[in-house]
Amino acid sequence: IILLMASPRELFEELSNLKAEASKLRNSLDELDKEKESWFRKKDECSKRIRESIQKIKENKTKRDALTLEVKGLKPKRDGINKELFLKSAGLEKLKKERSELAKSLYIKDSPSRIKSQMDKLEFRIETDTVSFEKEKELMKKIKELKKVYNDAIVLDESGKKLRNSSDEIRKMRKEANEIHRSIQEKAKQSQALHDEILKISAEIDKMKVDEESFFRKFSEYKKQFTEINSQLKEKLRGMNDIKGQLDRMDFDRRERKRQHDQSILKS
Repeated sequence: IILLMASPRELFEELSNLKAEASKLRNSLDELDKEKESWFRKKDECSKRIRESIQKIKENKTKRDALTLEVKGLKPKRDGINKELFLKSAGLEKLKKERSELAKSLYIKDSPSRIKSQMDKLEFRIETDTVSFEKEKELMKKIKELKKVYNDAIVLDESGKKLRNSSDEIRKMRKEANEIHRSIQEKAKQSQALHDEILKISAEIDKMKVDEESFFRKFSEYKKQFTEINSQLKEKLRGMNDIKGQLDRMDFDRRERKRQHDQSILKS
């Protein structure tokens, strides 16, 4: 702004007006700058939360996929044990039936050790006691009968051992299968929980992205206003500089005229 042929008074008035306008514009700039930075911080914080949430999703996906892989590996193992259990259970039932039929056919009540003890006592009696020939024949016959019963008892006892061993093995296998099944259920539960959290965080990210866009839009609006007001302030400052330049030149001219006047008086 250049006021041609204006008086110093007019220039001072215009300068004063420009200063007042510039002061108002500076105050507006300060307010706009605070608003602009406030919205930028909100947008920046929102962007940070989005990045953190995305990182959390990546971590959860890694954990979930690892658990899913473990479950996938455990299922065939559990199914294999269950299949073997089915076959062994059928075999156990067969052993039970065979032993039951064997026990019924043999009518054995005593254990092999007890039968052996009876045989030893009879043999010891023959060896140590003075018995008649008839009595010895009777005792030998009894020993022979006990020996047959003893052999049958051994067979029955072996059958019982097989039955117990098979039962123990089935118990262990069933325990292992149950443990694997519980592990599968627990890992599947953890995997599902992670998957649900991933979905929840994804929904939160979608909302935060809407907020982020809104914050950035607000920031852009205030930045635009800030740029416009800043341009107006620069224009006012240029006008003030121009007027100050004019006043400086007027002052210089005034002082030069006074100097020439003073010199003229001194010369006279």
